[in-house]
Amino acid sequence: MFETRDPARRAWEGWTREESYRGTDVPGVGTVGHRHQVTRVNGPLVTFRTTWVFAAEATVPTSDPAPRFRRREEAGADLAGHGFALEEVRDAPDRPGRERVFVARRADA
Repeated sequence: MFETRDPARRAWEGWTREESYRGTDVPGVGTVGHRHQVTRVNGPLVTFRTTWVFAAEATVPTSDPAPRFRRREEAGADLAGHGFALEEVRDAPDRPGRERVFVARRADA
């Protein structure tokens, strides 16, 4: 079982500093915020920087992931190529319409 984001949704277009900011008040810590900024789109790979802002500590750590946006057909072909049979594709329960969950089993099992 694994999940992948739906490239047809082009979610990365909303990963701007202004549109992606979210802040949460954490008891005993203060406000913790984070935002995303796309730094590169190269085919199915989208690199972005996530910046975390811890107001009380005045720290700003970052991370730079590069998720791969896979089409359903591509993920299914990769599974088959590695000896898996695709059983089902579901919507991700926490992000319906944005991510797919692939359920597969070893083809010889």
